[in-house]
Amino acid sequence: MVVEVPEPGRLSAILFTGIEAAGRESWRDEALQQVVREEHALLVRELLPRHGGREVKRLEDGFLLEFEGGMSAVDFGLALQAALEARNGAVSAERRVVMRVGVHLGMVVHRDGDVFGEGVNLAARIEALARPGTLYVSETVARQVEGRLASPPVRLGRGEMKNIRLPVAVYRIDPEHRRRKPWLSRVRSLLGGHDTAN
Repeated sequence: MVVEVPEPGRLSAILFTGIEAAGRESWRDEALQQVVREEHALLVRELLPRHGGREVKRLEDGFLLEFEGGMSAVDFGLALQAALEARNGAVSAERRVVMRVGVHLGMVVHRDGDVFGEGVNLAARIEALARPGTLYVSETVARQVEGRLASPPVRLGRGEMKNIRLPVAVYRIDPEHRRRKPWLSRVRSLLGGHDTAN
């Protein structure tokens, strides 16, 4: 008789990103969509090492990322939203992007470079729930970052949850009001010096 030994789990902050065209429009063609996805990837990979994150895998319209704690994941999510806002100011209207970010701190299992488990599933559901341009987190993440941000996490009411029931409370973290001008030149250099804003 073979007894399967359960794989050891680890507490990690899992972050999902998801992008879409601004204004609920669709991109003109597949080539443009691919350009936008590559620019999103550039921003993610530029910022990720600064926040101690790990790229688990790239998805069709976003990323699955892992961090050791909720604070580093939230810092990354806020920095990425700020970088994307700067990028949108440097490109034409048809290339502008909005992004959803969802973060959950929970137990995950590592296998063959990927992550599995309830922590991953909940983070994905929170990202899907987030409105474009926002960062939503679970209560475990909200507790970790409480008192360490410019604005406290805002617990979502039933109306904002659109009758979706999750086993954890969900919070919105608003971006800090920061000067983004230094980012603009960095974003432009990452995108090859394009400056085609309308």
